[in-house]
Parts: sequence; C-alpha cells; structure tokens
Amino acid sequence: MSQAAVSVVIPTLNSARTLGSCLTSITESSSKYEYEIIVVDAGSVDETLEIARPYVDRILHGEPGRINRNIGIEIAKGDIICFTDSDCIVPQNWMNGLVDGLLRLHNKDSRIVGVGGGNIPLLENPSLMELAIAEAFRSPLVSFRARNTAAYSEEREVIHNPPHNSALFKRSILEVGGFEETPGYGYGEDSALDAKLIDKGYKLYYLPGLLIQHKHASNFKKFARQMYAYGWGRVKLGKKYKKYFQFHHYGPIFLCLMTFTPLFFVPLGMALLNAAYVALKEKKVSLFLPVVLLTMTFYVAYGFGEIVQFVRQSNRGAS
Repeated sequence: MSQAAVSVVIPTLNSARTLGSCLTSITESSSKYEYEIIVVDAGSVDETLEIARPYVDRILHGEPGRINRNIGIEIAKGDIICFTDSDCIVPQNWMNGLVDGLLRLHNKDSRIVGVGGGNIPLLENPSLMELAIAEAFRSPLVSFRARNTAAYSEEREVIHNPPHNSALFKRSILEVGGFEETPGYGYGEDSALDAKLIDKGYKLYYLPGLLIQHKHASNFKKFARQMYAYGWGRVKLGKKYKKYFQFHHYGPIFLCLMTFTPLFFVPLGMALLNAAYVALKEKKVSLFLPVVLLTMTFYVAYGFGEIVQFVRQSNRGAS
C-alpha cells in the first residue's frame, strides 16, 4: 500500500436504485492506496443506508443548511479526497489514476491541488426520453463547451472539475472553506469551491482516460428543474468570480427572451439544427423531436434562471 491515505466521499439522497452499483465499482477497482469510503446521507427514506452499510466505513447524516460533501470532508482521515456521486460507476483504475495524477502534477507544481476526469452517460435499458436527455446534454447547442460533459483527449489546466470524478487535497479544500454553503448557487457549490481555489492561486487539471459513467436526469421535469438551477447559480458565480464570467454562458438569456418574441425562429432554428445533428449522429430518427423539446427547454429554463437571478441581484443592489 502507498503512504498516501485517501477518503472517498459520496453524498446520497434516496439513492437505492444506483448506489449499490456505484459502491461495487469502487470496491472492485484496484487501489494501491489505503482508503475509506464515507457516505453522507441527506435523509433518505428508501433502502439507501441498508445498501451502503456493507461497503462503507462511515455513514454520516446531513444537516440543514449544510453541503453534505463538507460534512464528509471534515471527518475524513485521508490527505486526499476523491469525489463521486451515487449515480456513477467508476472505472477499474479510477482511484489510482486520480491520486497518481494529482501527486505527479503536484510534485511538478505545488500550486496544482486538484484533478478530475470526464464522464460518459450511464444508460441501462433507457427510455427514449432518458436517451434524449443524455444526448442533449452533450450536443453542441446545449453543452456550449461545458466542462461537466467534456471528455478531453489531452491533459490540460481547467477552471472546474465536477465532483462526480475528481480528487483534491483535503488541506486545500479546508483552506478555502470547502464547498460553497451560501444559498443561491443552484447546483454550483462545486464550481464555487474551484473558483475559490483558483482565486487563492491554485491550479486544477484534467486527466484524460479516466471516464466514469454518470446517470443524468431521467425525465423531462427533472431536466427542466436542473437547467433552471444551473442558470440561477451561473449568474451568482460569474458575478463573484470574474474568471467564471464567460459570455457564452449568458447566451440562453437572449434565446429565452427571443422565444417569446417574433424572433422565436432563432432559438427554434437552433433547436432543430441541434436535434438533427443528434439524430444523424446516433442514426436514430426517434430522437429528433425529444431533443428539439429538450433544447428549447434548456434555452428557456436556463435563461429564465439567469434572468431571475439578475433581477434579484439588481433589486438587492437598489435596496
């Protein structure tokens, strides 16, 4: 076993359907490092905790107003924290790849304190809508080069590593106060953590070849709610951390507004092009209409979330 100690932190909430496969993939993957698995549960009412017990070293319970990952980090014994989600399956070399990569890069440059990999969809007998959501997330006129769905072919510096496939030094996480717990970031508390690290002068890197399988939202309602939260959090993140203010992130605002004007043909045309691309790429004509719907939903829900947050901030500034 290597000298480095590792803690794997997984947040859960009613995760019985996917957690067993996630934990099995971790425990069956090869690791030369001593490690512990910590599950932090946000109040599951299904069999999540019963499924977790045979696999994990600690089960913690979430607290109101807290980010579950922070609770796990605080009691973690490892010098390095590996993160994944309960709806992910990790590859055979996952922990070795993340930790080896982090230590190698940190030895070259002590400012490098975090690494992460990519993800591909986890699809098990998917419905047409589940398949369409997975494809829409990665389509060019929805993803807009988002790091969350990127799978680069080369090692590179990045400004964000999603915590379904990442590793960070515990000391660095604690130094900047952990995942952001201030309300209003939507699902962006992980981006805020990375922004705080970069503001401190630290660096994050992407490692190619470490692809986890990740299960996306499984129905239209969950997809729309998620897009609204992403838009909401994006504005707050961009205002506080200037490196995260990138113009293309705010394109959905204009597309959302156009949808309800005589210019509706602009977002609709983009949605049709996007759906045609996906249907041709996958050679599946049945994906065309669902992807049109999902693309338009992304523009409206994400853009509306951004608009609402801008208005709230303006009102707060005026009062």
